Amino acid sequence: MSSIRVLLVDDHPVFLEGLYTILRLRDPEIEVVGTATDGNEALQLERELSPDVVLLDIKMPILDGVTVARELCLRRPDIKIIMLTTFDDRQLITDALRAGAKGYLVKDAHAAEIIEAIKHVSRNNVLISGNLALKLSGTAAPASGTHEDSSEESSMDALAELSDREREVLQCIAQGLNNGEIAAKLTLSEKTVRNYISRVYEILNIHTRTKAALWALQNMP
Repeated sequence: MSSIRVLLVDDHPVFLEGLYTILRLRDPEIEVVGTATDGNEALQLERELSPDVVLLDIKMPILDGVTVARELCLRRPDIKIIMLTTFDDRQLITDALRAGAKGYLVKDAHAAEIIEAIKHVSRNNVLISGNLALKLSGTAAPASGTHEDSSEESSMDALAELSDREREVLQCIAQGLNNGEIAAKLTLSEKTVRNYISRVYEILNIHTRTKAALWALQNMP
C-alpha cells in the first residue's frame, strides 16, 4: 500500500515540530514530505512535493490559510486540505470550506484523531463532525437584513424541495460519511446513494461534498 504524502503548514515551530514527530512515529501509512511556516512557502512546497493531503493553519502571516487553500484548490482541484483551527475561527472555517478545503481539525485534537482525519480525507471524504461542527452550524449570518431574509427564504425553498430520503443523505454527508457508509446506514445501494447525491447537488446548486456538508450544517435543523 502506498503511503499518504502529507505537507504540514503552521507558523508555530513547536506545534509544527510536535505534529511532524507524531505523524512520523505513529503511523507507517503517513509520510510527512515537508513542513512550511507561512503561506508562500506552503504554495512553493506544494508545487515541488505534490502532497496528497495538506494540514493547513487557518491563521498565518504573509498569506492566511483561506487564501492558500483557495489557491491550492484552483491549482489542484483534487488536493485534500484539512484546516487547523480553534473554536473561535468560525467565519474563517466557513470561508475555507467554500474555497475547497475538505474539513477541519482543532489544534488540540489527539494524535489518533489527526491520523484518522488524514486517512479519512485521503479517501475523498469530508471531515465535518464533532463539537466544532455544532458551533459552525450557527455561522454565516449575512450583514444586510434584506439579504439575510432573501438567503433564508432561498434556503427554506431548497430544503422544502428535498425529499425525506434526500435530506437523510444530506445529513449523512454532513456527518462525513462516504457513499458506502451512507448506503449501509440507509440500507441502499451505492448507486442509489450516488443518484440521491446528484439530485441534492442539483437542488442546492452546489458541486462538492464539502459545500453540501456546509449547507446542511447551516440550514438543516
